[in-house]
Amino acid sequence: MKTDDKIDAAETRRITENLLRCAELTDLCMQLRLAVLKQESPDREARQKVMSEVRQAKERAWRRNPS
Repeated sequence: MKTDDKIDAAETRRITENLLRCAELTDLCMQLRLAVLKQESPDREARQKVMSEVRQAKERAWRRNPS
């Protein structure tokens, strides 16, 4: 195995770990937001509002970085 292969493997592992952390944090943030909204409105509207906010955030992110 060449040195470049080792660096690439290490970099790939680091990127993978960061993506997993990002997904975990996103999930925790969504759970927290849902909990807050359920306190305000305990019916199904809370979950719908969270999903709507997620869609809006994704749309804003794509507009900022179209690549």
